[in-house]
Amino acid sequence: MRSALLAISIGLVGAAFIHIVIILALPMWTGKDAWTRVTALGSTNRFYSLANEPNTTGLYNENPNLRSAVCRFDISDGPVRIIASGDVPVWTVSTYDASSNETYSMNDRSAIGTGVNIALVTPAQMLQLRRFMPRSLERAVLVELSKPEGYVALRAVAPTPSQEPAARAFLTSAACVTMKIDPA
Repeated sequence: MRSALLAISIGLVGAAFIHIVIILALPMWTGKDAWTRVTALGSTNRFYSLANEPNTTGLYNENPNLRSAVCRFDISDGPVRIIASGDVPVWTVSTYDASSNETYSMNDRSAIGTGVNIALVTPAQMLQLRRFMPRSLERAVLVELSKPEGYVALRAVAPTPSQEPAARAFLTSAACVTMKIDPA
């Protein structure tokens, strides 16, 4: 009797574990995870503005006061620089790896200056930059990433309709470009 209860208990715990794993892995198997959706938007190193209503991409802003744009990047060939500027009340920027794990985030209150100025680098590129820092990156926040591919989500808050043009201009001014490092 005791061994039958033990077998049933182990079976139930195993079944619960398998169900949890399947539920958590389901988005990757169905192609409805964030990475797949961002990849479907288009090429790398370009910001794509997100709509404020549900659409076929599955990427949209649920908050009517929020404007967002995403950029897919690959830092294998060189650092990727994220820059944006404008007069918005609040902005945030977050980077995610291909598994949609957040790897870095910053907002206007923690930035150096008034705009976004970030360089995403690999560990090897970080060593190279420590030896020779280009003038264009002297005031940039250097973010070392362990995985070369990912995406950036840039958000601007427009709490009133009069601030809507400024939020859109902020996102339109955003750039996501690969840089070349001189091996000096």
